Amino acid sequence: MHNFESINFDLEILSLDHVQLRVDYYRSNKDHLEVWHPTTPKGFYTLEYQQNKIQKSVDLMKDGKSMHFIILNKSKNKMLGHCNYTKIKNKKCWLGYSISKDSEGKNLMYEALLLTNTYIFNYLGIEEIKAGILPINERSIRLIKRLDFKYIGEKDELEINGEIRTYDTYIQKMIKKSNIYIKK
Repeated sequence: MHNFESINFDLEILSLDHVQLRVDYYRSNKDHLEVWHPTTPKGFYTLEYQQNKIQKSVDLMKDGKSMHFIILNKSKNKMLGHCNYTKIKNKKCWLGYSISKDSEGKNLMYEALLLTNTYIFNYLGIEEIKAGILPINERSIRLIKRLDFKYIGEKDELEINGEIRTYDTYIQKMIKKSNIYIKK
């Protein structure tokens, strides 16, 4: 298992060890995240639901179909965010991420994505990452552009918080190398 470290946070590959941290993260950031996420299914904020969801993610990682990371504080007792690479196929994938309200604007997601993009490029052979972002999410658009993603003009729809919303697609074909080291 690879663990990653920066001076600001620790980053780990998602495992069943993270169930309680994830429950706490989603419960404490419910209002902040619901604006950007699909409607949460019944039981989403429970230990049982998150345990099942994490097990499915672990199984998908074993099958090479996705990669899931969580951002932790240095004490490793609080989840600050996550980044997920899904629908891995033909050296391509989709990126999704979220950060806690308290961690926004501190450069943490930028650092985390530098690390994780480098990891999936070097270890999984991904050559193209797509990200779908709502046009009103200016903070996320600035982040993705800072990471050298380019707007490609494709639009698609996704159910977000109970309504169908149109998002714009951004793509990164050449991945920026991180100056932050991977700890094995």
